[in-house]
Amino acid sequence: MRRSQRPLGRSTPRDGSDTYRNVHRGAMAFAEGCYAAIRNPNSHEDGLPELPEHEALEQLAAFSVLARWVDSATVIT
Repeated sequence: MRRSQRPLGRSTPRDGSDTYRNVHRGAMAFAEGCYAAIRNPNSHEDGLPELPEHEALEQLAAFSVLARWVDSATVIT
């Protein structure tokens, strides 16, 4: 599927504003950071120490925010 044909998620209407660009860019960076710094190391490396409960809850909270943003986005096809 060509890039222009893939469904896209929009968290705010694409109106060309600085707000739209900032929200979109920030959400993409946050998602990339969550996966690169939280999910990937814990999924791909053996022998990592178990996280203290408060750190695990903080990481879960980060993914909860991301999931809420994804859930509330409008899919554009």
